[in-house]
Amino acid sequence: MGIDDELGEKILAWTDRFQKFFVTEIDGFAMRPRWRPGINVFDWYDEGYRIVGELRARFPDVHVKPEFAQYVFSVNERRESMGLVPVSLPNEPKAGHISITELLHPK
Repeated sequence: MGIDDELGEKILAWTDRFQKFFVTEIDGFAMRPRWRPGINVFDWYDEGYRIVGELRARFPDVHVKPEFAQYVFSVNERRESMGLVPVSLPNEPKAGHISITELLHPK
């Protein structure tokens, strides 16, 4: 396929960390996917982008599209990074929302 041993080992180590530490995606807009303790998911995410960069440099005629943000960030975090407004289901609390009742009558 044209991937040398060094890059192949990086890809295998990166996917191995995913298999070892990833728990589950969250079915909601505001919560992040769950990972087991023992990994910095933001470092894993950054490493994924470094790998994508290497693949793009080695295969300039191939479209390499990263699709792993969904394993690190919530739906709304990804939406906001694309300049879109966050979403929530009806009757679901909105981030940053404080009801007037809570403000006037704190618990």
